Order: sequence, then C-alpha cells, then structure tokens
Amino acid sequence: MLLCAAISADPFWAAKSSSKKESQPAGPALKLTVTPRHGFRPLTLTLTGSLTGVETDNQEFCHAGVEWESRTPSGLMVTSKEDPRCLHPPEQVDVQFTFTKVETISRAGTYVYRLILHRRDGGRLLSNTQEIRVLETN
Repeated sequence: MLLCAAISADPFWAAKSSSKKESQPAGPALKLTVTPRHGFRPLTLTLTGSLTGVETDNQEFCHAGVEWESRTPSGLMVTSKEDPRCLHPPEQVDVQFTFTKVETISRAGTYVYRLILHRRDGGRLLSNTQEIRVLETN
C-alpha cells in the first residue's frame, strides 16, 4: 500500500496513469511512442515524440530544448538533454514537430521513458510515459 502511494506521488509516474482519451488537446501536446515495447536483450528501441497544438511560427518552440528521461530497473533516473537554441530572427522561426532517438538496452528489466521539451521561456512540456520490458535470453 505504501509503495502505491509513493509511486502515484512521483510526477514521473503520475503522467503514466493519465486518462487515455484521444481527443485533440486545446494547447500544445507531446506524445511519445516507442517501438518495440518488449523483446529480448539486446533490444534496440526507436523513441519518437510528436508535438501537436503548436503553430509553425510559435517562437516558444523554436528549436526547443529536448530532454529524454528514463528510469532503469534499479530506479536510477537517466537523462540526456539538449538546451533550447533558437537564434533566428522572428520571421525565420523553425519549430520541430517530431523528435527521434534510437537506443539499445543490453540489461534485462523494465524501463520507463518520457520526453520533455523545454521552451524558450523556461517552461516545460512533458510527454506521456512508455514502459519497455527487456527480457533475458536463455
């Protein structure tokens, strides 16, 4: 019972239990998909984030910072981050709508991934989480 309370209080896990409605969001949204979601080690994953609800000239998302966050089977949080870097004049804004990362996992266990975009104003947009199961080979 205590473990359930600790997991639901953790913001990383809270995003995982959100409603699964497929309605179009009113504002910016970030959806993460991972393929494959399970397999034998070593398992090569393709993580893809899709940004919706943002206009192509939105300066806050021009070259947004990209952070890939994962939780390993031992509970370790691992991140790789690229800071926002829009240096364009306002008339040359460049918003990226798809983000991709390929990663190979060599240890068996359950991993959880999330993508976070960092806007120019310092705000963050979090994706849903994806759980990956890597199985041991015999």
